[in-house]
Amino acid sequence: MKIAIFAAGTGGHIFPALSIAEEFKKDDVIFFASNRELEKQIYQKTGYKVIHINISGFRGKSIFEKIIWPVNFIFNSFRVAFIFISFNPKKVLLMGGYISSLGLVIGKIFFKSIYLHEQNSILGTSNSFAKNFAKKIFTSFELGLSNELNFGNPIRKDIRESSYSDSWNKENILIIGGSQGSKFFNENLPQILEDSDISEKIIFQKGNHQINFTSNKIEFVNFIDNISEVFAKTKFVICRSGASTVAELQSYGMPALFFPLPNSIDDHQKYNATFAAKGGGALVFNEREFNKEEFLAELNRFNTLDLRELSKKIKKDIHFDAAKKIADEIKQN
Repeated sequence: MKIAIFAAGTGGHIFPALSIAEEFKKDDVIFFASNRELEKQIYQKTGYKVIHINISGFRGKSIFEKIIWPVNFIFNSFRVAFIFISFNPKKVLLMGGYISSLGLVIGKIFFKSIYLHEQNSILGTSNSFAKNFAKKIFTSFELGLSNELNFGNPIRKDIRESSYSDSWNKENILIIGGSQGSKFFNENLPQILEDSDISEKIIFQKGNHQINFTSNKIEFVNFIDNISEVFAKTKFVICRSGASTVAELQSYGMPALFFPLPNSIDDHQKYNATFAAKGGGALVFNEREFNKEEFLAELNRFNTLDLRELSKKIKKDIHFDAAKKIADEIKQN
């Protein structure tokens, strides 16, 4: 059974989609993504057929960009339609984000069964509209929708097959500002980390941004491919709270200090972090009220806590079989 998957924008949409795709035959899957360089890098290593489209979101654009957006959308609709005719997928899976609107339109035109996956604790803009046409909506957090199946957020295989308790030899502290890096992290955290009581090596994922800071404690990297290997030696992480990040940390049992992205749509990252920290295995900080001295004190205090106990508190099993459950539901219904 062939399936078309629309996943673009961030790793938070793409990595869960790839986990679901693993449950299908590789030749039966076609991905539609944007032409951003980071997406091309991620997909290039997967071996799946991927169509990269020149499309971006609508919200937050200039007046001119909003005027030409419909024209670009129509052009891309024709392109996707021709691909649908040749590939002939039976089902369409929308992972949210701007590209899902394209998948919804073409999917309905060709009378395909539409399925959604919502990674966040609040339904995104595209999924809010698409839910009215979807056969099933798969969620990571229970949202109370009529056609909802709360199966969790699919996580990468290497994370599924490992755990915080596999090794107590923790040599690293990990800083992850999302798949694209974080300007706020890059500008504010290096000096704080340098001044902290942390004796472990600090691995800092900065994205494709330049940081003019020299430190013997901190190793700056653009992107981490071997995340499970790094996790195995990580004591705790400082990170954003995108849905995929939260799901992987919960599944792994990784203690965390969350900085929700303040301008995330509908403030969903704050709700993601709040859910994850509810049991006590993480702390949540407000970027808009950030105080360097107060955070340094909290960081040093967190570093002295019993991380084994924190790991138990944040760990959740709901995400482990999410990919298989979603794939099975799509195949059978």
